[in-house]
Parts: sequence; C-alpha cells; structure tokens
Amino acid sequence: MRHTIAECERAGHEHGLSVGLAMALAGAETAQAPGRVAAWPTSGIPSGATVVREERGVSFVRTEAGPADPEIAARLAAVRLGLTRRLAERVVEHLSARKVGGEPTIGKQLVQGALADAHVATEAARRTLTVAGDCPEAVADVHHCLTTVDWELAKLLGASGFVSVDSSGTGAMFEVHLSRLTAHCWIGAA
Repeated sequence: MRHTIAECERAGHEHGLSVGLAMALAGAETAQAPGRVAAWPTSGIPSGATVVREERGVSFVRTEAGPADPEIAARLAAVRLGLTRRLAERVVEHLSARKVGGEPTIGKQLVQGALADAHVATEAARRTLTVAGDCPEAVADVHHCLTTVDWELAKLLGASGFVSVDSSGTGAMFEVHLSRLTAHCWIGAA
C-alpha cells in the first residue's frame, strides 16, 4: 500500500482531485459508499449511476449505503495530502508577491510560523498514512488533520483564496473544499 499512497499523493498534487480520485478508486466497481452519495471522477462513473451534481471532474452520484473501504479511505487521504501541498505552494506564491511595510509578507514571523505548522502537520499526516494506512481511526485522523491545515492555509490567503480565480475559474480553496466533501462521501470523515 505504501507505493500506492505515494502515487495517489503525487496525482493529487500534480493533476488535481479528479485524477487523484480515479487512482484512489482504482479497482472499485460499484458506486456503493458508506452513505447515500458517492463521489466519482466524472470520466469513470459506474454505469446506471444517477448523477446528482458535477464539479470540476468529480460527480456525486446516488448510491446504496455499504461498508467503508479502508484502502479507499487511505488512498483518498493521500490525494488530499497532495492537494494540501498544492494549496501551500499557492499560499507561498501569494504571500511572496504581497508586501507589508515594504517587506514581503512571506517574511513576517507569524506567517512563517503558520506555514511551518502547516508543513509539520502535512508531514505528520504523510507519515501516519505510511505506517498506519490500514488503521481506519488513524486515516480518519489524517482526513481531519488535512481539513484543519487547509483552513489554516486559507486564512493566509485571506479573501483571495475564495474570490481570486485560477485557470479553472475557481478560487484556490475550491478544490480542497471539494476534496473534503469527497472524503465525507466515501468515509464519513473529514
């Protein structure tokens, strides 16, 4: 599973949620999830599934509730880890371009401390997936941690994280928020 976790993280970081989700769900053949709604990459919706909503390559479909799959939960956490890293890079870029008192905002001690905390939490989440990716409680903790880190990073972006658009036409926070909703569908956590 260790190799798959790294691949899912890389997919989330380099290609985004829909590609990472496709990798996380590799081998799953039905739309069955623990709840009444499952998130699938739009390109791989199971036949006969009823789409409730589609956003940025992720479709939410109706499903019959079934058991949670711990491997999907761990892979999805790795995808989210990649998205969190991507968001952190966006934050560094944003704060490097802004100035406060004639100095780049990135150089402020509180900003550096917040970025360091986010980095430490992200690395702890990665290590947890590596050593305890088969433990549902540990994976649920990773999802919770990533949600917390994402919101802390969002604070550093200020309103620009929500209103400034990227090449997809949405703010920097949109994809990590969508990943949280996706995780909630598959594992009921995050």
